[in-house]
Amino acid sequence: MEKAHEVLSVKDGRKFEVHCNAGTAGELRVGTESLSVKIGQRVRMDDAEEMWHSVGVYADQDDNGNLAIRVLVSNPDWDEPLQIACIRSRPGDGDCPTALGCNLDHVPP
Repeated sequence: MEKAHEVLSVKDGRKFEVHCNAGTAGELRVGTESLSVKIGQRVRMDDAEEMWHSVGVYADQDDNGNLAIRVLVSNPDWDEPLQIACIRSRPGDGDCPTALGCNLDHVPP
């Protein structure tokens, strides 16, 4: 149990953490100021196979100091990606009673 607490505590200035387990290809665990992750999968289009990035996760700090993680999905048949979630936090605001704010409206990014 001590190890889990150590992983979740913040001992430096990182704003985000990503932990990626890619099976036999390996894993990555890193703290960062911002991040962008695209997840692709094999699809067949025009009688050929290709990789299509169907999910994107983007994390950054906005001009007001809020931290935001946006989740976008895309489909080859759509004109543009669709944001399906935006999760915000305000770690520097001691008066904010909500740890995480979630917007699950489907909107263009």
